[in-house]
Amino acid sequence: MFRLGIIEESLENMEILNILNPYFVSQRTEDVPEDECPLWHINEYHVADTKIQALANNLCKNIKSTWYIHAINEKELYVILKGRWFQLPLYKNDAWDSMIEYGVTIANVDRHFLETVPLHI
Repeated sequence: MFRLGIIEESLENMEILNILNPYFVSQRTEDVPEDECPLWHINEYHVADTKIQALANNLCKNIKSTWYIHAINEKELYVILKGRWFQLPLYKNDAWDSMIEYGVTIANVDRHFLETVPLHI
């Protein structure tokens, strides 16, 4: 089972949330006064291992540039960026390099966010 975290403000098309509705667990808000979106709505979903790649395919088409979405289980991490997703080991190693470079150069995500993807939602 994957724990998937999505900040609603990161999405171009909120209709994708309808696809995720069966997996919804909780929502919390976070004040981020320094961000262009000063209030984040952070949703947590629990997704079966067999469903995560199909959802990642949909999410990478619906996420805004400069944002990322991540999903974790006890063995691996998915990082979803605009146009592409990456399946990675939980802890940073050389496999993360292509995700970071794609994220910085194509998806316009700040490098420090991708180098420190949290292992929680």
